[in-house]
Amino acid sequence: MRKTGCQGWLASGLLCGLLLCGLTVVAPVDVEAAAVTTVYDGQSPVEEKELLRFLDVLPQFRSWARENRIEAHPVARRGKADFLYPEDAARWVEAKGWDARRFFCVMGRMAAALVIVEDGNDLQARPKDMPVVDKSEVELARKHLGSLLKVSMPDEGMSH
Repeated sequence: MRKTGCQGWLASGLLCGLLLCGLTVVAPVDVEAAAVTTVYDGQSPVEEKELLRFLDVLPQFRSWARENRIEAHPVARRGKADFLYPEDAARWVEAKGWDARRFFCVMGRMAAALVIVEDGNDLQARPKDMPVVDKSEVELARKHLGSLLKVSMPDEGMSH
């Protein structure tokens, strides 16, 4: 699958907007990683109904986060992908009916799935701060690519 200039630009904007952060390079997992509990541990794959619900809330979350200077972004802790978010962000998504861990799990997995789609469907090619995703999640991201791009494009003043 060849990337066009437009696809590369859209993916870059999506990653910036969806994750509110930059990406890191792929690195091997260290031995201590097994002891780290992450937002992704024990989570089931993202399903379509859940993704649609997420897409409804994401623009509101991004606006709230920008207005309140809140950062929520993927990280690698001891070689394992995780998602860092403050208590304020957890309370905000919980007020919208979400479990905070699940909301940020969906955010991280969909961003990772989009990277995989952009990079030619290699399920192993991902930065160390992005989780392993299920093939069904990649297909879900592909199916809803337009909606994901629409709600994830960076706004003016959005940093990171």
